[in-house]
Amino acid sequence: MSSTRLGALALSSAQLLLIICLLLHIVPAWSASDSKVVPATSTTTTTTTTTTPASNAAAATSSSTLNALAKTLQANPAATALVAALQQAEQQTKAPIPAEKGLIGLISDSLDAVQTNYGNVAAPQKYWKLQFARAADELSTLFSRQKGETPLYVLVHFVEMLALFGFVVFTLQYLGKRVREHFDMQETLSTDPGIKELLIYILRHIMPLVLALLVEIAVVLSLPAALGRALATLLLYTMIGASVFRAVCAIIFSLSYSGHRNVAIHILYRRAWRLLYFIGFAGWFGDAINNPKLYSIIGGALSSLVATSANLIAAILCVVFALRFRRPIAHLIRNRSSEVRSTHRARMETLEIVASLWHYPILLLAGGVSLATVFGPASSGAALDHALSSAALLVGMFFIGTLLKRIGRGKKRTSLRRQSPYILRLKAAIFSLLQIVMWIGFIELLTRIWDRSLLDYANTTQIGHLILAAVGKIGLTLAMAWLAWILLDTAIQEAITPSRSGRYGRNPSIRMRTILPLLRNASLLIILTATVITTLANLGLNVTPLLASAGVVGLAIGFGSQSLVKDVITGIFILIEDSMSVGDWVDVGNGHIGTVEHLSIRTVRLRDGSGSVHSVPFSQILAVKNDSREYAYAALKLHVTLESSIVDALNLMQETGNEMMNDLHLRRLLLAPIDIYGLNGFDLHGAILTGAFRTRPQAQWEVGRAFNLRIKAKIDATTTVTLANEWANFPAPAAPPENQEALIQPIA
Repeated sequence: MSSTRLGALALSSAQLLLIICLLLHIVPAWSASDSKVVPATSTTTTTTTTTTPASNAAAATSSSTLNALAKTLQANPAATALVAALQQAEQQTKAPIPAEKGLIGLISDSLDAVQTNYGNVAAPQKYWKLQFARAADELSTLFSRQKGETPLYVLVHFVEMLALFGFVVFTLQYLGKRVREHFDMQETLSTDPGIKELLIYILRHIMPLVLALLVEIAVVLSLPAALGRALATLLLYTMIGASVFRAVCAIIFSLSYSGHRNVAIHILYRRAWRLLYFIGFAGWFGDAINNPKLYSIIGGALSSLVATSANLIAAILCVVFALRFRRPIAHLIRNRSSEVRSTHRARMETLEIVASLWHYPILLLAGGVSLATVFGPASSGAALDHALSSAALLVGMFFIGTLLKRIGRGKKRTSLRRQSPYILRLKAAIFSLLQIVMWIGFIELLTRIWDRSLLDYANTTQIGHLILAAVGKIGLTLAMAWLAWILLDTAIQEAITPSRSGRYGRNPSIRMRTILPLLRNASLLIILTATVITTLANLGLNVTPLLASAGVVGLAIGFGSQSLVKDVITGIFILIEDSMSVGDWVDVGNGHIGTVEHLSIRTVRLRDGSGSVHSVPFSQILAVKNDSREYAYAALKLHVTLESSIVDALNLMQETGNEMMNDLHLRRLLLAPIDIYGLNGFDLHGAILTGAFRTRPQAQWEVGRAFNLRIKAKIDATTTVTLANEWANFPAPAAPPENQEALIQPIA
């Protein structure tokens, strides 16, 4: 009995202790949750509470505590009721799971959200009506809001600033004119200007205006704020911005002035010049008047309305420019030099696509943002500013890219000494990398214009750090692979076709011309393989199983393609031993005879005398007969009748050989005088006289034809030598008259 009471007392004590622990964990969570209640505004009738992350954490803590206590008490059978109560409390602390909605429910919720947002946002006509009303009020009180300024004072201040600006510009332009006359500088921009000429053009057309504007701004800031001075500064800033924009376009056109682009450039100069100025004027005016410093002088609503109108005008003019001059701009995009058109087919196809579609992004961007500004909410005006800023940034990127291309191309060299091909290719690679970096910076600036930033994302998030590190490693790998390929390819190309004469440009052997292209292809394959493996490793992939699998697959392929392996190994030894080279006349057996046109790692391609192409695997070549090494022999054979004078025939052969040695054309093909072997034998038709010429490789047939032509003319001119043939004794000689009757008698 006492043991039962002690057990009940222990159980009651345990229950009390658990309840106290629960209160210690749950009460702080409730208090934290209650302290975060957001009071309702005066416009609402119901109070709304906002659960903070701290309250969520407290709820999660209490839930985990209840779960742990329930598991502890489950070991005691006497605590069943308390366990059930704890589990019920735990279920109450969990957030309810919303019921899954179907498609109709989602559409209904979306329509409700759209209706709610539309109710919170003013309609376009109401918004613009309100904006025009505010702007009209600010315009009507424009002079009254100024501190003692009458319209006359505003006009005087305006004229003063214009006069100051004109005086500074006139002084600077006069000094520039005297400097040009003293140094005999060219006033206009040529069709293919250099860096010095571009700098002079910028100093002449842009710097005086910019310096004059800076002087005027300094004067305006030193004086009290006035409406006339602000309007003058605004006007001058806009005009200078438009002039700078037009000057940048002129520089871009001048640097693009080459080849068949001249017609398109003339069209742009003649017809688009004024339109470009108006686009720059409207864009710079909208940017200048939407300045918070002018709100106190002009008015916030009036400045915003005028800025939006100017930006809309600039967007509409951009659309007009894209539609009116789409063909000249497309011609500038797609037109490239003959070398680029013939060697970079993929690049030309890409440029053709860009040239045919370049105006569509401008139309979509300008038209879409303009419609969003007119018919959208009040915040869409910022989108128009962002769009115009993006267009200006794109023009600036084209300007910088054109300058980089012009600097990389350099001046036309007039000296006969050529620059090192390594320096030329490395310079081109460096400027290509600079252009890549420039466009990466363009993307970052473009995202910042639209209130985003890739660098901020990479620096503030863990996945951004990982992506940035991986992209940096991959970029470094690609740059190193590109540099290695440039050096290796330049060395091989210089060995095959030297670009410089003298001791640096010796003509390569035929063997080098054969082996080096194969070495170039093998090196490219090795660099690509190493680059791909390194890139995969930088992406976080484990390349060890990939390499092991590649080894197993390579072994299986080697066993399955023994003929291919045999071709490759035989080809390697044929190339190393220099058994044949490109341009040799060879006989590789099985009726395959011809000139070697191409040697790969597995096959040789021959072209025979009739023009047919033979592709022969190296494994089918048992022996190589090469008629193009060092020298050859033109075998000579003269077949005369038995009645001919052998001595006269040999003399004719010797005379013909001497004449050929004295011939200017044939002498370069002959390596030695004719060698007369003599009477080589007889046959049924007559005597056979032989001889030979030692000639250059592959010249034996031409020498043989020339000898036959000359010896035939000499034999025709003599009576002691006659060429033999199988019809020499046909018809048979007539029989004597006394024997004719015997021939007619029939045989008994």
